[in-house]
Amino acid sequence: MSKVKELTVIQKMTDYIDWVSPLINRFPKDKKFTIGDRLLNKLYSVLELLIKSKYGNNVKKQQYLHQANIDLEIIRVLQRFLIKHNIWSLKRHQFASKSINEIGKEIGYWYNMAVK
Repeated sequence: MSKVKELTVIQKMTDYIDWVSPLINRFPKDKKFTIGDRLLNKLYSVLELLIKSKYGNNVKKQQYLHQANIDLEIIRVLQRFLIKHNIWSLKRHQFASKSINEIGKEIGYWYNMAVK
């Protein structure tokens, strides 16, 4: 993966965290300190794994990106809980899902390049 693409996915993840953090702060208290914390921790975990991937050798990149992909799947499930429990709107959920899917595609591309 080119250095530009690496920076793009890291920037997209950073932008997403910036977008979702204020929303989590407005969750009802019982959801903010359960699902909100879990979601934010997973998002930061993915960001950390992306940064580690940028500097790792191909074997490490594969490991980090594989874990990032697993964490993204957990994020997707957590986001579905948010709409199921009426914590955020369908419009917000659609934006969140689209953003996470775009990040996932870039991680998948990066992973495939590390495998080759």
